[in-house]
Amino acid sequence: MIKSIYEHMEKACDKIPKGCNVKVIFRHSIRYPIKDLANDKNVKLTNEGINLALFFGRGLNYELGFLASSSSNRCKDTLKHIKHEHNSDIEIVEAAEYLTVPHVSDRKLSNKTFKEYQANIKDIIFDLKHKKELEGFMPLEDSVKKILNFIFLNGGKENTADLFCTHDFQMAMLYSVLFGFGENKSDFENNTWPMMLEGMILWGERNNFFVSWRGVTKNFVNYY
Repeated sequence: MIKSIYEHMEKACDKIPKGCNVKVIFRHSIRYPIKDLANDKNVKLTNEGINLALFFGRGLNYELGFLASSSSNRCKDTLKHIKHEHNSDIEIVEAAEYLTVPHVSDRKLSNKTFKEYQANIKDIIFDLKHKKELEGFMPLEDSVKKILNFIFLNGGKENTADLFCTHDFQMAMLYSVLFGFGENKSDFENNTWPMMLEGMILWGERNNFFVSWRGVTKNFVNYY
């Protein structure tokens, strides 16, 4: 089981077969405000963020399996505090290609596009959802499949939890492709953006897996 500040994550675990490997991809814990986009990788967790990560670790009733993080300190520190509660010495794998920039085909051009959107990532998600070609960005579905390939390529040991700590933009990509978020502009008004420490629960195999998000569980077969 997982004891979380989000009830839907706890309930999702009730659906997982006994002894099964579970994978959780989630947004990092609460951070300080980002004042300089050029230095956002070094933004730290607040004290509340640290305490919530520790709480998440205490409530994770699984042996830790594979741990992977984006290249940002707030993601790596979230996992460090989670694994502290398990007295675990498992190495945290920094996986920037999959958890920081899985959507990027050209870093220089994607940075240019990001500035053109004035860092409005909701508008970026909406336009990608509607197949708009953005310079430096991969198609949305290709980015999500890249993340899924990484998740199921690593870990997988029975009775363990594999944890993947990322950002709201990557969680929103998954939300959009797997659960239809962003089809209409009203989605951004009527649905809560991915929150700190909120995640998706996955189990099964790459060619036949289940994923649960906010009370909805879906099964994907041969989704490559």
